[in-house]
Amino acid sequence: MKKQILTISELKEFGFQEKQGDTLEDGGFYRWWVLYKNDCELHITHQYHKNKKFETGYVEFNGETLKGRELTANDVKFLIELM
Repeated sequence: MKKQILTISELKEFGFQEKQGDTLEDGGFYRWWVLYKNDCELHITHQYHKNKKFETGYVEFNGETLKGRELTANDVKFLIELM
């Protein structure tokens, strides 16, 4: 993802729990969020520059990284409904 599709407050609102992030070699860091529902897992990872600016991210559903078009907040909401 090229832009952050959900804010931290939206992630919390939807029930995501933050897992332990980590720092990266270039001084940046990442934050990792997960939602468990009905034997499904939805992971959202945000990677930031060392100046705390969003760099990139990705979404995983049941262990598979979602690829193709850019996802939107509505796409994530729909996945949660499907779970």
